[in-house]
Amino acid sequence: MGKKGLTAKQVQHLGPLETRYEVPAGPPTGLYLVIQPSGTKSWALRYRWHGQTRKLTFPQTYPDMGLAAARAEATLKLDSLENDIDPAAVQAEEIQKEEPNTVKSVVDEWLKREVSKTRTKGEVTRIMSKEVTPKWKHKLITDIARPDVNRLIDAIMDRKAPILANRTLSILKRFFRWTIERGYLQVSPIAGIRPPAKEKTRDRVLTEEELTAIWNVAPALGFPFGDYFRFLALTGQRRGEVANMKWADVDLDAAVWTLPKEATKAGRIHDVPLSAPAVALLRNAPKFKGPYIFTTTSSKRPISGFSKAKTALNDAIVEARGKSAELPENAKALDQWGLHDLRRTLTTWMANNGVLPHVLAAILNHSPGSTLGITAVYARSKWSKEKRDALDRWAQYITSLEEPAEVPEAEQAMVAAG
Repeated sequence: MGKKGLTAKQVQHLGPLETRYEVPAGPPTGLYLVIQPSGTKSWALRYRWHGQTRKLTFPQTYPDMGLAAARAEATLKLDSLENDIDPAAVQAEEIQKEEPNTVKSVVDEWLKREVSKTRTKGEVTRIMSKEVTPKWKHKLITDIARPDVNRLIDAIMDRKAPILANRTLSILKRFFRWTIERGYLQVSPIAGIRPPAKEKTRDRVLTEEELTAIWNVAPALGFPFGDYFRFLALTGQRRGEVANMKWADVDLDAAVWTLPKEATKAGRIHDVPLSAPAVALLRNAPKFKGPYIFTTTSSKRPISGFSKAKTALNDAIVEARGKSAELPENAKALDQWGLHDLRRTLTTWMANNGVLPHVLAAILNHSPGSTLGITAVYARSKWSKEKRDALDRWAQYITSLEEPAEVPEAEQAMVAAG
């Protein structure tokens, strides 16, 4: 734009492109003009606050706020940094006071008063924060209508994320029921909207050859995911429960992992007897100062990025199978599978090998009432030996699939000669 920077005339004539783009609009440095594909023009200010990059979007858009006014406002905001004041935080508080019934304000209240008490708070908060509030944050809750909901869900479907679209719709139904209970709305704008995608109940059980491939290749990933995949296979517990394991919940001497009720999908305390291979895996795991066992952040947070890790595992399996002349090229890759298939495979093996339904339900932390009608506390104590026996037998089976380490040819020759 030249040494003089952006001009008012240029702001007027800059047009939209297929994607959102930004144009530096300073002075001051950090001010940008943002042009959306729709043609909407707004102002954003980027700055550093205690070493972190911050972004502040001005409430007024162009042409209500022109270039000169945007520059003056940006200068004023940056001046507040000298007084150790974060302008983005101040603006958020002002909007909250001026617009108490915006979608963002009501969502924040719902998350605080209702969702924070539930075991699904992490997923709900993530989906609302990423998929909903950025699109509707300055809208009044009373202005949200059925077309707004349909457009939001359609946008997720257009990203080829049908399961996420279903989850978002389900969460929004919970949210709007709460808004009616609290008196924000009289009628839900989401009533009658059907899930956009059909979900199939998975029944994939891994073959012994597939289980062998996963078990033997997992260590190639190293810690934490190599150990994580093996521990998942050994215990048959849910992927999120294993990922969030804490050292405080494990007694290695007693060989038991006790999940507190807030850590389980079932919402009840759950004891998992640990087989010898599972104990050995944990004893050999690195220990950091933080609480989590499986971590990439020195135990400050549990692992995430399961899809990427599973892709790495699949690639390692293809590479390992590529060395086998017995397999045709189109059989090198594992057919589509999910982490939950490890749990289902354990379940199927145990059922086929004489583990009684009530013991299997106790291992999986399914409702005891679905099998015997006994209390959860009774199930914890009554079936502990049976659970341990079943998991030990499963561990013996799965470790029997382990391929012996290759012996170098020189050593083989020495053994033959000796």
